[in-house]
Amino acid sequence: MKRFSLSHCTAVTSALALVAGGATLLSVPAAQASTGTTYYVSASGSDSNSGTSTSSPWRSLAKVDATTFQPGDRILFQSGDSWKGELSPKGSGVSGSAITIGRYGSGAKPSFAGAGTVNSTVRLWNQQYWTVTDIDVSNNKPSTGTAGANLGDFRGIHIGGDNGRTLSGFVIDGVDVHDVTGVDNWVGGHTSNNKPGINFQMGWDRAKNTGGIVFNTTVPNIASPPSTPTILNDITIQNSSVKNTSWGGIVLKQYVGDAPGAAATGWGLRTSASDAKYAPFTHVTIQGNYITQQGTSYGANGMLLDDVRNGVVQNNLVDRVGTSGIETDYSDVVTIQHNEVTGTTVKAGGSDSNAVDTDMGTTNQIVQYNYLHNNNVGILAFQVKFGGNSIWRYNVVANNSKNALQLGSVSSSTAQIYNNTIYNTASTQMWLMTASHYTFTNNIFYTTVANPTMATGSTIVYKNNLYGGNSPTVPSGESHAIRGNPLFANPTAGGTGTQASGPDLNAGLNWLIAGNSPAVRAGIAISNNGGVDYRGATVPSVPDLGALQHNG
Repeated sequence: MKRFSLSHCTAVTSALALVAGGATLLSVPAAQASTGTTYYVSASGSDSNSGTSTSSPWRSLAKVDATTFQPGDRILFQSGDSWKGELSPKGSGVSGSAITIGRYGSGAKPSFAGAGTVNSTVRLWNQQYWTVTDIDVSNNKPSTGTAGANLGDFRGIHIGGDNGRTLSGFVIDGVDVHDVTGVDNWVGGHTSNNKPGINFQMGWDRAKNTGGIVFNTTVPNIASPPSTPTILNDITIQNSSVKNTSWGGIVLKQYVGDAPGAAATGWGLRTSASDAKYAPFTHVTIQGNYITQQGTSYGANGMLLDDVRNGVVQNNLVDRVGTSGIETDYSDVVTIQHNEVTGTTVKAGGSDSNAVDTDMGTTNQIVQYNYLHNNNVGILAFQVKFGGNSIWRYNVVANNSKNALQLGSVSSSTAQIYNNTIYNTASTQMWLMTASHYTFTNNIFYTTVANPTMATGSTIVYKNNLYGGNSPTVPSGESHAIRGNPLFANPTAGGTGTQASGPDLNAGLNWLIAGNSPAVRAGIAISNNGGVDYRGATVPSVPDLGALQHNG
């Protein structure tokens, strides 16, 4: 994956678009300190060396793991070398002077293989202010010959704690994490469906803790937890690749206390939008990453953000994962933007298969400027807890096979769904939803499948949407339907990004409308609408319909 850059997406992701809707592109400089000692490690070194020069490097992970490092220190591993086991150096940096794990010399990134002999290949626990960059990480237990029997409690990079403090300052930048054979533990489901490597009814704390990059917390004694939670703060994961890891690619999850014998804490499963016990991780940025599970049948989520407040997920390519490309649960104030998610299918015993999901217990979620195509389900809003709310705008949702949208929420939840372009080529059931407060405004609904189902209900509002294609269904109650051909530029051209190039957001421009489209200036004004469309063009006071304003 290229280093994160606005040039990935040219005009589509202009600087203006990146700050739309209150989401700010965070500048995350490499944590290089002016003080501290640089240590060198080489497979041809010796632990009796000083370790402070390339001519006198250390050799083993044991030497590194036994050392307590100081703010500003750098631990650099020889490029092209490899180690087996756990890398778990000690010590913490301070704000402005992080400790760095990186590399020196030319060649391939230094590699660290857990090989199923350790739970986590790289582990930082009850520590803070660390930067991990330019390394290769795996944790692949060899197959035993029985499918799934080699899956275990495995992670590639694992960062967390249990000391009841707020731990801050984590940057993961330019790493390659791959081939982690984590067990698939699910929160619910039916134990009758258990099989090697896949377990159901595990509850919150024992589920979804395995994968490529995992940030989570726990407590020293589940029967007697401390009075204060451990909170992870100021997390950045960027410019990295995560491939063929199970359960997840990138996972963030707060502790709740629901395992057998545990005392509940209430930190992770908020019961209301104002729950005083709620203790989310804060200030999380995930950007410029490539995530795929195409090479494993045990990959579930590309990203799972449980219990996050103030998060930005942007400019990522999520490619052929299982269950969900990007999912949030029990999270507040998260913006998901400028991502491409493609090829999501059911894997690992999961039940969902969506591109983006604002799930249970979520509030103040904004999903905008994304290209979501060729998944089983494009958008899932499963707001089945207290009054969740989300905004879905300026997304191109195309060629999804099961449903374009699947919305399942309690009656107190709301979703504003406006100025999206929905292009349906496969599903006879375009929408699947429960009765809740959904408002569809200024969207383009185009179908090549005749008469697709469009859900209706007393709390579902349609107004000023365009319906086009092969016998499109106009929902009853639509206050001002526009019918006709939106005149897309080249909707059959498609396009998918690559690990090298990043998300192909320019492919979304295939759904740009012509100047004589019936969608032009057919919309109604929406307050606080983000100001710009999918490609960064200003949205006028009388907007076009769909994700893209025309060129006129």
